[in-house]
Amino acid sequence: MTEWYADDDFWARIYPVLFSPELFARASVEVDAALRLAGVSRGRALDLCCGPGRHAVPLAQRGLDVTAVDLSPWLLEVAGRRADEAGVAIEFVRQDMRSFVRPDQYDLVLNLYTSFGYFSSEAEDMRALKNMVESLREGGTIVIDTLGKEALAERLHADSPPIEERDGSLLIQRVQVVDDWCRVKSEWIIAHADKVERVRFEHTLFSGKELRELMNWAGLSDVKLYGDLDGRPYGPGARRLVAVGRR
Repeated sequence: MTEWYADDDFWARIYPVLFSPELFARASVEVDAALRLAGVSRGRALDLCCGPGRHAVPLAQRGLDVTAVDLSPWLLEVAGRRADEAGVAIEFVRQDMRSFVRPDQYDLVLNLYTSFGYFSSEAEDMRALKNMVESLREGGTIVIDTLGKEALAERLHADSPPIEERDGSLLIQRVQVVDDWCRVKSEWIIAHADKVERVRFEHTLFSGKELRELMNWAGLSDVKLYGDLDGRPYGPGARRLVAVGRR
């Protein structure tokens, strides 16, 4: 059976609500924030799990030499069109993050929008993380942006599932934490004007402490945690878990 993250039909179905116009509009601000946290303004950048090129395009617009990697040919096709429309040159590569590695090539590796922790075994996640570290030049920086355990715990205090309107559709999100807070299973119910769709996916949850320790183990030093790409502390009120480490 094809895993959800390797299923192009999954991405095509969820794309309108997952990658809303508002989300694309925030991409430039997010890239500037990530570059500030990383202390990088030039050189070679790897956007790992690039999706539709939401961050790869603004990275290239800022003069970085960008490689964008994703497993989905459908998303890469969308990303390629967006790069062409923006008039920027990006190297797009279709490959699994568990196998993509280019030793000592990049000044910056970005893994954003909860793209770390897809796999059901810790060994596979660690292989992907080791690949990121090996692909860095000495002194290079990794920025990982995910949904931390602590931030999710705050959200789960709500009395009902989050409901919001996206791209003309109604989105209801249901979340179930399983395996002693190690994994989270999500179900999105998407109500269009003429149909209702359900999509399911899951990923591993990390606390700030756990993610820092994994990054240290993989060979990164001076790992700092933030509550969002804007640099807020990782504490009460954190919206995301952002970890920045240097090789």
